[in-house]
Amino acid sequence: MINKAVECKAKIVGGHDVFHIGICDDEKGTCAELENMLYAYGEMQGIKIDVSVWYTGESLCSFLKKENTLDILFLDIELISTDGIKIGNFIREELENIETTIIYISSKSSYAMNLFCVQPLDFLIKPLTQKMINDVMVRSIKLYERKNQLFEYQCKGYHFKAPYKNIIYFYSQNKKINIVFKEEERQFNGKLKEIASMVPHNFILIHQSYLINLDFVTECSYELVKMKNGALLNISQPYRKIVREQIMKNEWEKMK
Repeated sequence: MINKAVECKAKIVGGHDVFHIGICDDEKGTCAELENMLYAYGEMQGIKIDVSVWYTGESLCSFLKKENTLDILFLDIELISTDGIKIGNFIREELENIETTIIYISSKSSYAMNLFCVQPLDFLIKPLTQKMINDVMVRSIKLYERKNQLFEYQCKGYHFKAPYKNIIYFYSQNKKINIVFKEEERQFNGKLKEIASMVPHNFILIHQSYLINLDFVTECSYELVKMKNGALLNISQPYRKIVREQIMKNEWEKMK
């Protein structure tokens, strides 16, 4: 379905009512300590937190298969019957869930280089401390707020809202702006440079006709970017240096 719009604007979604946090670790003592630290952080910050605990990867996967979602997941790598890397891949690939923030926990640091495909926010080494949890929660909530900004536009008297996290890219064609989502495209009147001035910083121009969401980039060469929907988009000469810099910066900021 293609919609024409006469006005567009952006704003941030209102506060999150409750953050749904999961813990999956076969060490019950670690789960209890982490749960207490999370509730302590929520009380300190005035944030409502709901914590669910699983002691096996199978029980967590069963929960997620029922279309249940978590905002944040603390996931142990060294589970008894499976490992956290496989569960992370299951969440990202089979469930196609890129929204849940995954934070790995482990007693060993040797796994860190195997986690690229899962894109965790952090890798915490046990024993966990309140400061470690406070720091990673600050970054998790900042990331959540960034992901949940809205792009708003009006069409023939109707008001539409699209979360930026669902927009793969914008492109201009014949004086129209097209928004590309995973399942559809929508169209409205506008100028791409004006859109570029209002979107979150993880959106960048790579061409006078393309404004992309860096979170959906899977590959980048000197002249092209490949998006998660398979689209290959040209990077024009004036943008090539800044595109490489911004892709690196975006990945770094996820880890802050």
